[in-house]
Amino acid sequence: MNAKPVIITEHLFYYHRCSRRSFLDYRQGVVPQPERSRHREQVTGRWPGVAPAYQPPDWESGFQATLELMRQGVPAIHQGVLQVVTPAAVLVGRPDVLIREPGSSRWGDWHYRPLEIRLGQRPKPEYQAVAAFHSWLLAQIQAVWPRWGELALPGPRFLRVNLEQALPPMHQMLAACLDTLKQPDAPEVFISRSRCQLCPWLDYCSTVAKQKHHLSLVPGVTMKRYEELQTLGLNRIDDLAQADPLRIYNATSLGINTSNKLVRQAQAIAQHQALSVAPITRLPQANIGYFFDIEADPYLDCVYLHGVLLVTPQEQKFYSLVAEQVHQEGRIWQELLTLLERHPHAPIYHFCPFEPQTIQRLGQRYHTEPQRIQAIRQRCVDLHARLVRSVVLPVENYTLKAIARWLGFGWQHPRADGAQCTQWYNQWLHTGDRSYLQALQQYNQDDCFATYHLYRWLVDFMSTQTPPAVHRSTG
Repeated sequence: MNAKPVIITEHLFYYHRCSRRSFLDYRQGVVPQPERSRHREQVTGRWPGVAPAYQPPDWESGFQATLELMRQGVPAIHQGVLQVVTPAAVLVGRPDVLIREPGSSRWGDWHYRPLEIRLGQRPKPEYQAVAAFHSWLLAQIQAVWPRWGELALPGPRFLRVNLEQALPPMHQMLAACLDTLKQPDAPEVFISRSRCQLCPWLDYCSTVAKQKHHLSLVPGVTMKRYEELQTLGLNRIDDLAQADPLRIYNATSLGINTSNKLVRQAQAIAQHQALSVAPITRLPQANIGYFFDIEADPYLDCVYLHGVLLVTPQEQKFYSLVAEQVHQEGRIWQELLTLLERHPHAPIYHFCPFEPQTIQRLGQRYHTEPQRIQAIRQRCVDLHARLVRSVVLPVENYTLKAIARWLGFGWQHPRADGAQCTQWYNQWLHTGDRSYLQALQQYNQDDCFATYHLYRWLVDFMSTQTPPAVHRSTG
């Protein structure tokens, strides 16, 4: 007789986002660990406590150690283990904090309630499902229901979860998750640009998707659009590349512009080349230009690095304006203004709207004259907006890294990203080890040079291309 499946909190949590991840974690015995963050440290610091001594995945030892702490009535238990054996499965919960409260239970005149520490800004369904899951497990173990589940979101903000409302969808999700984990094969692969970037299975799933020429590799193909395209027999990239946009438009909810662009995008991938999709507009150009990239930590509410590549006919010079301490944000802001105003008519190229938005915010924070901010913002040129308006590339997403790598540009820290930069900055603040500071400055410098690399390519491409004919609705 086969042993009962063991479902842990993370299986349920990730099931709502991606059933395939839950399946792969389960089959490979992966036990995700909570991410370290300043938010987590702030929240756990409010409830000093102890953690049970055990080594995952020895859940039974962790459960027994947690039970002993609950019997003792310790004020708070960090990363405790809750375990309930049902006829269908062994259910294991790992609440971030168990907080003691007055009220009778099997232990005496106290009981525990769960607190979940999450990094999102809103109480997502998977957050509420986990809070309900841990509350249900607690009710079975301590013989009394906690009054509520609770979420600690950044701020920190503490939000109560209505268990009466959250329990039914949690049980439905748990049953569906258990059914998925019992299947012999993993759920179908689907690469989602928003949800897959931080998943440890991304490289594996991307390889599977590429082998299948899966449509999810086409930027713009969401799950809903994928399902609609499948009804037309369009299952692979080559199918979409050969499709008639008018047929897609007439048979689905997709508009004619979207249908045109998706087909053109699939053609770019199939042909391994860049293709124009709309009338080409020339980029603002000058003999002198700035290429600008910012690094910031939202939890510290600090812009800690301005990277500026100044390109003139004589040289390319990079400036790294870094706040070695959080309170130096204002100083590097003034240094940035001085640098950008050195050539008051030079375009300021950036990738996505974050840079001009941050300029506006910092100008307000440090009471900079509005006319100075307006003058700088009017010089900003968003290369991402210019690119996606007119060109499709044979890439899986339109991040700076994906585009610049296709163009042949490489980063010295190839797996780093903005989140890694913020982690380096926090490690610098905690340790004073300058290697962390140097790593994030190098990463930022590479971002600026990648932006310049993209600019040069875009100028060349737009000067040689003519837009294609597009299908238009006759309705």
